[in-house]
Amino acid sequence: MLDEADYIKEQYYLEVSSPGVERNIRKDKHLQENIGKEIEIKLFKAIEGKKSIKGILNKYDNENIYLEEQTIPRKNISQIKSVYNW
Repeated sequence: MLDEADYIKEQYYLEVSSPGVERNIRKDKHLQENIGKEIEIKLFKAIEGKKSIKGILNKYDNENIYLEEQTIPRKNISQIKSVYNW
């Protein structure tokens, strides 16, 4: 339909994408839904040489995210995503 209508005069590539299986976790309700599941946390600054940490989410509160083996202050977190193991 775009080609027939000829809205874009130059050559172009149409790219279609989806948000994918691994979703951003932004709200506490999303954290609640992911307790007991693997998540990936990206950090503003590296902790022990790592800027990305994967682990099972045990719990969370206003100050911290608790993985099985690590506690991460929320103020250090730039992004949290769910992990889908293929």
